[in-house]
Order: sequence, then C-alpha cells, then structure tokens
Amino acid sequence: MKALPHPHIPVFASEGGTLRAKSLRDYLLALREVYLGYAPVPPVTLYVLSERDWRALVPYPYGLAFQRSEGGRLSLFAPLTYPERLLHRFREVLLPLGPPPMEIPAFLDLNLGHEYAHALQVAWRLRTGARWLDEFFANYLFLLGLAKARPDLAESLLAFSRYLSRLEPERRSLSAYERRRGDLKSALWFQAQFTLKSREILERKGDGLLLAFLEAAPLDRKKGHRLLLELYPELKAWFAAFGLKGAPEAPPSPPPGP
Repeated sequence: MKALPHPHIPVFASEGGTLRAKSLRDYLLALREVYLGYAPVPPVTLYVLSERDWRALVPYPYGLAFQRSEGGRLSLFAPLTYPERLLHRFREVLLPLGPPPMEIPAFLDLNLGHEYAHALQVAWRLRTGARWLDEFFANYLFLLGLAKARPDLAESLLAFSRYLSRLEPERRSLSAYERRRGDLKSALWFQAQFTLKSREILERKGDGLLLAFLEAAPLDRKKGHRLLLELYPELKAWFAAFGLKGAPEAPPSPPPGP
C-alpha cells in the first residue's frame, strides 16, 4: 500500500488507488473545515483498499465504507472499486423505483461523509449506544456539514433520500433496526427517513441539536434520548410511527355510540 501523509487525514491506498484516495480526502477535508467551528477534530486515517488488502485487514464484506475506532485511533475504510455483486444488490432493491437521481457508486462515495460523522461522534463523546439514535444524529451531523461545505452535494443527498423514501420495506420497526435484523431495503429506507427529518430540523433550528449534544457530552442512551425529545418534542409523534419506546400513547378510543 502507498502512504499519503497528512496532518488531518492520512491515507493508505492500495496499488492504483492514489487518485481516488486524494479525491476522497479532499471531500472529507471540506467537511472537516465546517466541523472545526464546533469542536477540535482529531486526525482520522482513511484506507482506500483493493479487495485483497481489505480482506487482509478487516473481517467485513468488501464494498461498503465503514468507520472503526480502535486503540484511540479513528479510521475510515473505503473500497478502491465497488464490487459488481454489491451494485447488483442495490439495483435489485431500487428497480421498482425507476432510475435513481445519481449513480449508485457516486451515492456510496457521498456517504463516506456519513462515516466521517460517526468518527466525530466517537471523538466528541456523542455516541449513545442506541443504534437508531446514533444513526439519526450521524445523518443530521453529516447533512449539517455537507450543506455548508458542498451545498450542491447536499441537494444530491436529499434528492436520493427522497427517492429512497419511496421504498416499501417489510420491517419499519426501530426495534428490528436496533437489532440489525433489517435487510438492505429497510436500512436504506431508514437512512432516507433520518436524512429527511434532519433536513427539517436544520431548516427550523439550525445547529441547535449539535450544540446541545456537545454541551451535554458524554452522552449515553438515556441522556441522548431525553435531550433529543426535550429539544424537539414534536419528534415524539414522528418516532411513534416506528414503535419507539417513549413516544406518546395513542389517544383513548371514543366511547361507543348509543
């Protein structure tokens, strides 16, 4: 692998991956400039790997970018190329919706910024341990950064999210999402819902959620959930559709007529 040193996002790239690695790094550095306005941003190492190198370093299937924190180090892993088997899975899921608003590989590259947001959650002690809440906040943090750094890409993300929101997964329960038992269709649908709701929050109250979470850090499941609903009580009704514990109970049924 080739090392591309950098004080903020050092990169290790498999053979043939230098140009792609530099492009992805530039994208993340643009997001970093936004996040620096809120709290110190530690170095995050980016690996852009061939399938062979990926399999030698990590135990996960090749193709989807992910974030890892280990031994105090923050890392992002991205594929050198997207395997055809992964693209085929996406095409199968999206087929009923018609052509997507952007190419699938471009959408997957865009979502490397979502994984960068996860790295910042770890660095800023904002992980709660509740998967749904961590994913919801990562979508919010990602969209906040993207809208300021690359408004054009933020619009592309929102367009793809509106497209994905038309999916009809069998599993729409946050309890199933929390247990990671959903399929790709369910995962994409939830990410779309989280992104679109994040846009509403950002349009109405800007970066208030991020500021409140930073002030309350470190977070845990109980504190994060309570703070979110204190700041945005209207979310109770929205989360009720997903079966979230703590959402308002349904109103009592009217008494039967005579």
